[in-house]
Amino acid sequence: MKLIHTSDWHLGQNFHGYDRSADHAGMIAQLIELVKEERPDALIIAGDIYDIPVPGTAVQKAFAEHIVALHNACPAMTIVCISGNHDSASRHEVHQTPWEALNVRMVGKADMEDLSSNIIPLPDKGWIVAVPYTNDRFLTDKFYKNLEQATKEVTGEVLPTVYVGHAAINGCNFLGHDIMSGRFVGGIECTGIDEIGSIYDYIALGHIHKAQTFDNGRARYSGSPLPVGFDEIRSGYEHSFSIVEIESHNSTPVIRTKEVACGCPLVNIPAEGYACWDEVMEELNNFPADIEAYIRLNVLLKDQQMLPYNKDHLITMALAGKIAHYAAINPTREISGSRESAGDGIVSLTMEELKKTEPLDVLKSYATSNDIVFSDEYNEMFNTVIKIINATENEN
Repeated sequence: MKLIHTSDWHLGQNFHGYDRSADHAGMIAQLIELVKEERPDALIIAGDIYDIPVPGTAVQKAFAEHIVALHNACPAMTIVCISGNHDSASRHEVHQTPWEALNVRMVGKADMEDLSSNIIPLPDKGWIVAVPYTNDRFLTDKFYKNLEQATKEVTGEVLPTVYVGHAAINGCNFLGHDIMSGRFVGGIECTGIDEIGSIYDYIALGHIHKAQTFDNGRARYSGSPLPVGFDEIRSGYEHSFSIVEIESHNSTPVIRTKEVACGCPLVNIPAEGYACWDEVMEELNNFPADIEAYIRLNVLLKDQQMLPYNKDHLITMALAGKIAHYAAINPTREISGSRESAGDGIVSLTMEELKKTEPLDVLKSYATSNDIVFSDEYNEMFNTVIKIINATENEN
């Protein structure tokens, strides 16, 4: 069995006010060429097709055109596309019937009544068990065990079997993602890889944007093919498609990658770490005029130093006559000694700093400033509230 594994396209992303549809179209064009070269048995898209649950009409139309083009590149290939936590499950399934005419399986929900409906055959090649993102409170206690049993009954454990899911797995490298108290990553509560089951020859995952293979080569995040944010631009953070070949059931997958070129790359100034305002502006002034890129400025502020009041004008002047796009300032503060209080026991934070600080850290900082012991009970209460908020957001 040969697969191409990808995920986390985030079509329709509003990137600091910029439209990235041209970047996404370029990424799909590279995937089409890869499909033509590799002629895989299946193309797996492991969730987060869209950036928001209700994408615009133009974005949905573009996605449909992309899928048709991918099908035409290799008509015998089965396309399996599951919904992620950024997607709408019902939107994935509303046009399921016409999609099946093109050998495309759009899976938006895990059927708790008939688990076999999520098991997709690849004739004479193997099976794909497609499990879209589902909030933990909607999963039965024995969901994974029941699914594994249903898979055994349907497949007979003869040909290769692939599990496709959208999840945060304990112990993985979550670089570039928001981590909430070690239990939630990118808004999803973590799951143990052992919970999923042991009968699958390959576990194709989406959600984490850093490509990585783990569980003795059996499980992999393909990662985002294009960087979704500036924190995904760093050494060792590969953006690619994964080509996976499985010789037979119970054999170790052979994985190759194909790097994806980004038409309008993301650039950090400086490339690593932070620098003072004058150094950052000098590098921005010297940025080549003929290179199109999205630029983030990583500025180090010392003690009570603030960003210049006319910073936007200075940035505009530095980019005059250039085709690069200013995206954001990413400030951090270097404090000499202890941070001074702003009064009333509250630690002073700028708005930029507050946006970059985890809610739990803000709460703990407030408690410390007011001589309140932040107990394990408070920590558990906070995590419970966050879990309820995440569940409510996923329902909307």
